[in-house]
Amino acid sequence: MNDTNVTLLSLFSRQDELSSSDIHERIQNRVSLVTVKRGLSELYEQGYLERGGGGRSTRYRLSRRGLLLRPFDVAGYLQFPQENRLASTQFNHDLFTEEYVPVFDDTQLARLDQATEEFHEKANVNHDVHAKELQRFIVEMSWKSGRIEGNTYTLLDTERLLVHGIASSKNTEFETQMLLNQKTAFDFILQTQDEWREPQVSYIEKLHSLIVEQLGVAKNLRTSSVGITGTDYRPLENSFQIREALELLLDYVKHAPNEYEKALLLTVGISYIQPFADGNKRTARMSANALLSAAGLAPISYRSVDETAYKEALLIFYEQNSIVPFRELFVEQYFYSATHYNIAEK
Repeated sequence: MNDTNVTLLSLFSRQDELSSSDIHERIQNRVSLVTVKRGLSELYEQGYLERGGGGRSTRYRLSRRGLLLRPFDVAGYLQFPQENRLASTQFNHDLFTEEYVPVFDDTQLARLDQATEEFHEKANVNHDVHAKELQRFIVEMSWKSGRIEGNTYTLLDTERLLVHGIASSKNTEFETQMLLNQKTAFDFILQTQDEWREPQVSYIEKLHSLIVEQLGVAKNLRTSSVGITGTDYRPLENSFQIREALELLLDYVKHAPNEYEKALLLTVGISYIQPFADGNKRTARMSANALLSAAGLAPISYRSVDETAYKEALLIFYEQNSIVPFRELFVEQYFYSATHYNIAEK
C-alpha cells in the first residue's frame, strides 16, 4: 500500500462516514482532490473501506477489515499530543463480536510456520540440555516482561535471582517479586498445559493472581476505572461488563484459523480490555504463551523487542483498533523465540 493511501486510512475514526471532500480537508490539501478520490476508490476495492450513496453524496467508512488491518505510520501518528490525535477513546463493544477477520496473510503465515518447523527440528531429547534451555527462556522472558513494565533489573541480575535465588541489592523488593512471579506463572503454565487449549476466564484470573502475588494488587476483576499512560482511551469500568468482554474475546478467539492468531488476539485483547487493576499486559503475554505451549508451538520471550515499540504498537490498538503494528512485532518475536530456544520436546 502506498504512503498516500496509508495516510488516507489514518484519517478515519471507526465512527466516521466521510466524503472525498471531507478527507481532502482533513489532509489539509497536501495532495489533490483527484488523488484523494483515486485513493479512496482503491481502498474500497481492496476491502478497507465501505461505500454508500453516489455521486457527490458518496461517503466512505472503515470496513471491519479496514478497522483491524489498516497499516499505520506509528511515529507519524504519535508525533501529535494525545489530545490532538484522531483517536477513539471509548471501548469498542463490537470489536470481538462481529464477523471474524483473518489477521495474517500468506507470507506471514509462511514465516511463522518456517519458525515452528525449525523449533521442532531441534527438539531436544537430552533432559539436562532441555532443562537448561528452558531455564534460559524463563530468565529472558521474565527479564524482558519486567523491562516492558519499567522493571530495572539487568539480565544478569535476573539470572542470579531466578537461577540462584540471589536478589539484587540495587533493585526494590517490588521489582524482585515481579520477576519471581513471572517464573511462578510460567511454571504454572507448564503444569496445566492441556487446559489452555481452550482458555477460560478462570484460567486467566488464576494466572493473574500468580503474576501479582505479594505486589499489593487486587486479584479479581476490576470494580473501578483505570487510566493508561500516554492515551485518552478509557477501558470499561463495570466488572460485569469486563467479564462479558473477556468471555466475548475468548469466544472470538475460537474462530481464529490457527494458534498464532489466537495467541496474538489474546495478547492485544486482554491488554485492550484491561480486566485487572494492574498486571494486564503481563497476564496477556503469559496467557498467549500458555496457548502457544499447549499447541506445541514456541512460547515468546520478547527478548529482542524494543520496549517503546511494544507500548506504541499497543497504543495504536487502543486508540485505533488496528492490529497491524503489533502483528508485525508479534511475527518477529515469534520467529526469534522459535529459532533461539531449544525447548521443544520430542
